[in-house]
Amino acid sequence: MTRPGTRARLVGPLPTTGPWTAVGLARGQFFAVLLTSLALFVWVDGPVWRHVRDAHFARIMVSYAVIPLGVAVALAWNRALGWRRLLGGTLVIGVTKLVVTAVLLAVLGMAGR
Repeated sequence: MTRPGTRARLVGPLPTTGPWTAVGLARGQFFAVLLTSLALFVWVDGPVWRHVRDAHFARIMVSYAVIPLGVAVALAWNRALGWRRLLGGTLVIGVTKLVVTAVLLAVLGMAGR
């Protein structure tokens, strides 16, 4: 509820807890690793929209290889590095990336590119 004479925010703040909390990552660290991995998927071997129907072996390998490295660096920075958190963070980000890239390729494929 807003006070009289003030404006309500259209969108509230981003959540501070989420799947990243359970694996010992901060929200920014989680999204930094995820977005780095997604950017590599999109740009390795040229833009993905120009190679939708090609085999994506190199882009898949590179984009997934950075996830455990990024998670390990973030957990070490937080002084929370352990094999369970490393495995958990890698799996959570890996599954999230899998879903995002599958949707991206499906949309690009349906667009006829």
